[in-house]
Amino acid sequence: MSCPQGFLRILPVLIFIMGIGLLTTRCTSFPSTTRFLVDQPDRAVGMEVTYREGSPEYSHPAALTPELLGKILQHIEVQPSSLLDRIAGGSSTNQVAFSEGQRSFLADHLSRALKEATPLETVTFYWATPRGNGIWELTSGGLYLQENDLHIVLPNYRQTLPAKNPPEFSKKQPLLPIGEALHTLSATNPARQLTQSLAIELWSPQTPHFVFALSELANVHLPSDNQQGPPSTPTFNSSDSVKQRLQRLEELWEENLLTEKEYQGKRQKILEEL
Repeated sequence: MSCPQGFLRILPVLIFIMGIGLLTTRCTSFPSTTRFLVDQPDRAVGMEVTYREGSPEYSHPAALTPELLGKILQHIEVQPSSLLDRIAGGSSTNQVAFSEGQRSFLADHLSRALKEATPLETVTFYWATPRGNGIWELTSGGLYLQENDLHIVLPNYRQTLPAKNPPEFSKKQPLLPIGEALHTLSATNPARQLTQSLAIELWSPQTPHFVFALSELANVHLPSDNQQGPPSTPTFNSSDSVKQRLQRLEELWEENLLTEKEYQGKRQKILEEL
């Protein structure tokens, strides 16, 4: 028995809708481990626990100025994804990936988040833009500091999804890719691009991952001017940061995000820095 031609015409649409439904179900099934610094319907900045046993800890909390972070975001570029985009944009050359408004918002709040993040957390961000006809464009990612290198990952850049309102699941899981990459991202000097994450395995090898050596950039502020050591290598072991780390560690343990063994091991390591 043959299928009606009308059904065959709408079959691709039905498959697409079912796929979005499955993606939404999959994403909402994960408990959020993000604590938000900024939580607005269309944008958010927070800290997500991403530590895995045996992985190196991050150099958080850290003090990087909004001016420095804004400069870093300007180094990330996007190539127009199609010939039509290049014609509409009037150029085939790469363009700055984040608009001036996005850079201003993100730089300010990412700077604050890095000061509060613990060595177990990745700083995350989420941005949703309406494109009309029930379509939203989503950009989300994270950044973290390891010694003197700032890492930025972008699992989602201008991904499109049909939704009446900004999709809540992507805000709660900003490091989870929601589809194949639609755009080609790159970064200019002094950044270098990695083919896969060296720290954790939350994103795929195809996820854009950029590393900025802070020693090659200006305006890097350390938490304390009284700390000893080479000025080009930031350390974050002041008494205030140790207190914050112990408090946050206890919170993670009480929320059952760490085992007793992990809690005691991390607590002992922090206390040894006193």
